[in-house]
Amino acid sequence: MTRNATWLLLGICGAAAFFMALGYQAGGGSGIDSATVPLILSGGIVLISLLGLTFKQDTETSGIELRPLLAISAAVLLFILSVERFGLIPATLASMVAAYLGQSERRIAPFLVYALIFAFAVWSLFSMGLGLPVKAIRGF
Repeated sequence: MTRNATWLLLGICGAAAFFMALGYQAGGGSGIDSATVPLILSGGIVLISLLGLTFKQDTETSGIELRPLLAISAAVLLFILSVERFGLIPATLASMVAAYLGQSERRIAPFLVYALIFAFAVWSLFSMGLGLPVKAIRGF
């Protein structure tokens, strides 16, 4: 019962966000306006919640694991507090390291390669792809 209520609440929130986003201009082609991303994300949330309601899992879930929850919360907070002070690449790397500490298994070398590629990809997307004046590393 709780599981269905969770999926239903998620679907209702996604549908509400979808209908709120309909009030913005959608644009088209290369001129994407402010409604496109919220419409895609909220529509995806509604679809995921419908799938969650439709396909039942037979396994019972255990309680909330505190370590991953705290690691992800710390990663988000770390990013928010460091992006303006240090730049996008260091903030992304620090955030990813904090989130990585929430895992139980450790494979450091592949993680570091992935984190570096991801941080530079994020910076490239914002600075070159979207044309936003985002500093890669503050002071450079």
